[in-house]
Amino acid sequence: MTVIILIAAFLILLCAGVPIAWSIAGGSLAALALGDFPMPPTWLAQQTIRGADTASLIAIPLFLFAGELMNRGGLTHRIMRVAEHLFGHFRGGLGLVNVATAFVYGGLTGSATADTSTVAKVMIPIMEKMGYPRDFAAAVTAASGTLGIVVPPSVILLLYGVLTNTSIGGLFVAGIVPGCLLALVFMFTAWVIGVRENFPRLEGRIDFPQFWRDLWRALPAMCMPVFVLGAIVVGFVTDTEAAGLSVVYALLAGGVFYRELSWRDIIPAIVESVAITGSVMIIMAVAVPFGWLLTVTQVPHMAAAWITSLHCGPLVTVLLVILLLKVVGFWLDLGPAMIILAPILVPIAKQAGLAPYQIGLIFTLTLGWGLFTPPVGSNIFVVCNVAKIDIGPVSRRLIPFWIATAFAIALLVLFPSLTEWLPALLGY
Repeated sequence: MTVIILIAAFLILLCAGVPIAWSIAGGSLAALALGDFPMPPTWLAQQTIRGADTASLIAIPLFLFAGELMNRGGLTHRIMRVAEHLFGHFRGGLGLVNVATAFVYGGLTGSATADTSTVAKVMIPIMEKMGYPRDFAAAVTAASGTLGIVVPPSVILLLYGVLTNTSIGGLFVAGIVPGCLLALVFMFTAWVIGVRENFPRLEGRIDFPQFWRDLWRALPAMCMPVFVLGAIVVGFVTDTEAAGLSVVYALLAGGVFYRELSWRDIIPAIVESVAITGSVMIIMAVAVPFGWLLTVTQVPHMAAAWITSLHCGPLVTVLLVILLLKVVGFWLDLGPAMIILAPILVPIAKQAGLAPYQIGLIFTLTLGWGLFTPPVGSNIFVVCNVAKIDIGPVSRRLIPFWIATAFAIALLVLFPSLTEWLPALLGY
């Protein structure tokens, strides 16, 4: 009875347009008041506070703040110039440049929305000016923006680590190979489309002297993820301390090396980081009593027992998990979807034989797939707003990138070493 009230109240509030955080909290409150586990309202308040009282969550505002500082420090254009030297001479090369820029920039912000918004403002006007269709420019930007949740440091991987008690440093290391894999399949997709539709390319040969100059200027920006992740791997800092270190690095890179970050940029960066952090933290907080009620009513156990009773084998079980993640990813943002589904589906995935880091990256990629899938893919709305274009043409252009993402997820399922080899090599 409790679980029915919990889920029904949550879905009713969500369909009524109530924000996701208050829908979760309202579902918990209704279940406590009307279900089989009568608890005082003070319990809900205590559990909500406990949900935000985790040291690892301190890293979220710090990583977001570092990304904002790097964004305002003029790093995106420098990264794009290096990518243009490397890939601009291919047919449809600016599509590859778009993906490469998002790949590097994703490692700076750790946020898909921030990555997509910034790269869209830079790349879409340039691609359109060079003769690329506006809908293609918007589509490749929406797809490549998901690299920000896979390439470390990733806020979503951090959330997954907190929710499932998985090593955050190990998850960051495990995200390197899948991040490279996803970037490669997106580049290949953009190149195939470019060749098929005869998109333009840069004429002439690579100007190596200019390339080395641009690479030198972009090096501090490109080294930030390596520096932060390396500090974690060698044990110099903890995950949370690494987030603080990234802020110091961003201040030095933008303010001292590039001299484009001024004191006037600090306050807007803080305001933006606090706004995003607030939305994430309130969801994390109210998810704790929600998750407790799911656990105490044995929903994860019942879901695992139901799938096991189908006698469908490990591979089909994994496919069912991915299908459920994909369906939920149609409607919910990454954070809420991860919070609701992780307690239920992670035990099922482990029972099917998946390794811990493999599960985390499959979760992340599959839910990230929803970021550029209608009807509520946030990356689509970001690029459509920047490009001033309807969602229909962009969605049609995204079909090859949906297929590419499905291919990448299939590889992660079939080859556990893609996510487990590097963490094992580094002692995670």
